[in-house]
Amino acid sequence: MLKLKFTIGEVSNILNIPIDTLRYYDKIGLLSSQRDLNKYRYYYLEQLDSLITIRMLRAMDVPIERIHALLTDDSLNDMHELLVSKQRDIDRQLTYLKNLSQKLDFLKDKFQHFEESDVIELVQSNPSWVLLTDSIMESTDKKLGSKVQLQLSKISAHQEWLAFCHIISIVSKDNLLAGNYHSYLNNGILSTFPMEDDEGVFMRLEPSFCARKCVVISKEGYTALDDHYEQMKTFIHKRGLKIAGNSLEINLYNQYNNHYIEIYIPVIDKEEGWNEDEKVND
Repeated sequence: MLKLKFTIGEVSNILNIPIDTLRYYDKIGLLSSQRDLNKYRYYYLEQLDSLITIRMLRAMDVPIERIHALLTDDSLNDMHELLVSKQRDIDRQLTYLKNLSQKLDFLKDKFQHFEESDVIELVQSNPSWVLLTDSIMESTDKKLGSKVQLQLSKISAHQEWLAFCHIISIVSKDNLLAGNYHSYLNNGILSTFPMEDDEGVFMRLEPSFCARKCVVISKEGYTALDDHYEQMKTFIHKRGLKIAGNSLEINLYNQYNNHYIEIYIPVIDKEEGWNEDEKVND
């Protein structure tokens, strides 16, 4: 025989809704229980459907006042608009979680490279998006921070993109060749989160053939970068390559005492054009 009435305890167990929550819904009139002769609360079978709807909407962070309005509305228009809006939010969250999962795989792979800090590799860089500013350390513009903030305010993407960003520094090709590794052309933000809708703020970096080295630099030992750059230049020269552009330093991870930095130097084959002034001492 089909059971048509359920005690508050039974409803709580069936739908996994705390009894205190059911009592609260009853108190505010969101879903009123009935009373038997002994004044015990009970619910009709059809009320379980309403509770399932309430639970779904609460899981989507819909305020109780809005839920009450939806349940008392004889039209489906507002409910339809809400579901369309929430579907967009969920799709965005799924995209974010997918990208976050890829970011975790990315970082796990990078951390393995830091365990082999003497290794220099020739790699194809990944596409990315950068927001560049003048060099923070060399700029005399007192409003530089405000200008960066203004640029960020123009970004149409949701703030999830911040989870996929890294601080970057750029050394010009001329300074690389001259050994001026701490004279930065630009600083900025690099995002692995696609930013095609914000091309006015972010510039896409196309994949390129690069020499790459992962280095660990202590907070007080940034001069150690000099040795790493010299090693990379020697590596490039010995393989018959030449520096093709500006270097990119990506600050992947920071601890209180150490910075984990990935250095990329774009390279091309010497046959594509070689200037004797660009040779590197072995």
